Amino acid sequence: MYSCFHSVGLPSRSLTEAIDLVAGAGYTAIELNAETLPWAPPHITPETGAAERAAVKAACASRALAIPAVGAHVAMVEEDPASRAAAIAFVNGCTDIAVDVGSPFVHILSGPKPDNVDRSTAWAWFMEAVEQTVAYAAARNADLGIEAIAGHLFHGVDDYHAMRRDIPGVPFKVNFDPSHLEVQAEDPRRVVDELADLVGHVHLKDGKGVYPQFAFPPLGQGSIDFPALVAGLKGAGYKGALSVEYEAQVYGYRETEDEILRNGIAFCDGLLAGQ
Repeated sequence: MYSCFHSVGLPSRSLTEAIDLVAGAGYTAIELNAETLPWAPPHITPETGAAERAAVKAACASRALAIPAVGAHVAMVEEDPASRAAAIAFVNGCTDIAVDVGSPFVHILSGPKPDNVDRSTAWAWFMEAVEQTVAYAAARNADLGIEAIAGHLFHGVDDYHAMRRDIPGVPFKVNFDPSHLEVQAEDPRRVVDELADLVGHVHLKDGKGVYPQFAFPPLGQGSIDFPALVAGLKGAGYKGALSVEYEAQVYGYRETEDEILRNGIAFCDGLLAGQ
C-alpha cells in the first residue's frame, strides 16, 4: 500500500499547484477530482483538452506521483432519461481521462433516489448505468468502482451484495470509503471481510455521528478504527492507494492547507508503518 492525496482537499488550487503541493508534502500519489461539489470545483473534467491531460501526466511523472484514481462522481439515477444518459457519458469521459493520464481506476456513485421514483425503478436505472460504464472501462483496460454514500440510493454494504446478484458477471469494483459506512452505523470492516476481492481503491476519511447528524472530521478525530481496517486490507492482499480525502472544512473544522497535507501524510505513514 502507498500514500495518496485526493485533490478535492485542495479546492482553491489549480491541478498544477495541487500536484506540486502533494509531491512536496511527501505523498506517493494524487487522486484526481472530476466532481463538482458546493465547496470544490473539479480539477479535471471530460472537457479538459488533450494537451492539458498530457501536461498533468507529465507533471505527475516529473514529481514521481502516481495517479491511482479519478473520482467521476455525478448523480446517475435522475428521473429525466436525458440526465441519466448525460451522467453515463460523463463517467465514460472520465474513464477516457484515466486512460490518458495513466490511471487504472475510476469510481462513481449513484446519487440520491428521486422523490417521485420507487427504489426498484431507480435501482434498475443504476444497474444499467453500472453495466454500461463498467463495460466501457473494461474495454480500455481500466476498472470502475462504486462508492457507497450516506443518503444515496446505493449506500451500504448490502448494496454491493445485491449488485453482485442483480448483474452477475459485471466486473465492478469497490471504492472503499469507510466514513460513509461509519456514519450510517454500519461496520466498515464488513467490506474487508466480505468484499476484499473487489476493493480497487481506498479513501482515508474519518467519520463520527449517525446520518443525518454526522461529520467527517480530520483523520484521527472520528470513530473509525483505521489500523484494523488497513491490517485487514493487507491480509486480504490489497496493495493499492490509501487516499486522504479531506472534507472536514465542510463540518466547521479549520485547518490550513499545510496542516491538511502534513497531518494527512503523517496519519497515512503511521498506518503504513504499522503494517
